[in-house]
Amino acid sequence: MSIEKELRIMHACELGAAGVYRGHKCVARYFFRANLSNLDNMRFHEKDHASIFRNLLKERDARLCFAHQLFFIGGLFYGVIIGLLGLKAIGTSTYTIEEIVNGEFELALIKLESDSSICTKIRAIQLEEQQHRDSGKELAGNNYALFGVVERIAKTGAYTAKYLASSL
Repeated sequence: MSIEKELRIMHACELGAAGVYRGHKCVARYFFRANLSNLDNMRFHEKDHASIFRNLLKERDARLCFAHQLFFIGGLFYGVIIGLLGLKAIGTSTYTIEEIVNGEFELALIKLESDSSICTKIRAIQLEEQQHRDSGKELAGNNYALFGVVERIAKTGAYTAKYLASSL
């Protein structure tokens, strides 16, 4: 897979993540106000990550993923639905998705090892994603009855987004 295609996938998926956290925030505004700043902080990180990948694509004169804004909209819809399941669902979703992202970044670092500049940026992003994962684990807590269901939905959504981004 080309560097440009990897960057396109990462850009689209980060847009989706920004949408997810925006959706969580929409629900939290009414039900989980104490968690608004944490969710907003994660959303800003994801928007920043998407900008970094967009800029890397521009530097290479490479195109964005077709219909890349649909990833944000899909993430927003998903984020609202999961948010309506409760704060533990938000935490489970965050933990699951960020765990996947961490693994995908590890694979990308291997594929992109020839470009140290990109790898440095990915490693910096990865640290923030790991913080999100840890925050999600804390929000999910222990013994969440819907953990398996939300985890399955999150995995399906994350891998579907990656597949679509790689196809578009």
